[in-house]
Amino acid sequence: MKFWRQCFWVLLSFAFVCFVQAESSDGATAGDSSVNAMLLKMQGIEQSPLEKQAALEQGKDRALLCFRCHGEDGNSLRDYIPNLASQNAAYLFTQFEKFANGQRENYVMSKIAPSLTTDERIAIAVYFADKPVLSRAQGVMPDAKGKKVYDSLCYACHGTAGHGDQQYPRIAGQPYVFLEKTLLSFKNNDPQRRNSPMTGVIQNLTEEDLRAVASWVSNLP
Repeated sequence: MKFWRQCFWVLLSFAFVCFVQAESSDGATAGDSSVNAMLLKMQGIEQSPLEKQAALEQGKDRALLCFRCHGEDGNSLRDYIPNLASQNAAYLFTQFEKFANGQRENYVMSKIAPSLTTDERIAIAVYFADKPVLSRAQGVMPDAKGKKVYDSLCYACHGTAGHGDQQYPRIAGQPYVFLEKTLLSFKNNDPQRRNSPMTGVIQNLTEEDLRAVASWVSNLP
């Protein structure tokens, strides 16, 4: 019975994510086309050694304002702030765009993102994506219950290792405090998170479940 219950929630989660993606696709705008064009440009940069080196140099120069919170190497200096190191470049860029156009709001990021050009945002994303995630003291041990929940739900989007892809973020090795805060904000229907498929995916999980997941994911390499 437990096995079939887990299968049910996995299928439900997939269906919900597909529904959200279909809704987003139906509402595509010229802005979406522009972002897609920039993502193709970024892909070309990452595949060209000379262009990538130039982007890394520009990214390091233009990311100075990011270092104070996220660290010069993308490993955050505060436990409530996410790592950017080894994050998927495409995901970083699309989040940058959301802060720039107001889809996402943050006191600091909402000021920094619009002040940078599109090319600078691309370079910064490429720069941080190229940095390795460093091990950090999380303050919690990995909870086996968190692994069970992760393996039954979270892996579908974030991958078995928690490294995500171009659409979904890398969550492995993120600070526990950041993960806990973020998961609870989804659970508590934070207005800034209302358009995320995560709200539906975790609706049947308890806060204890979410903290267990955070402890497991934060300790992943």
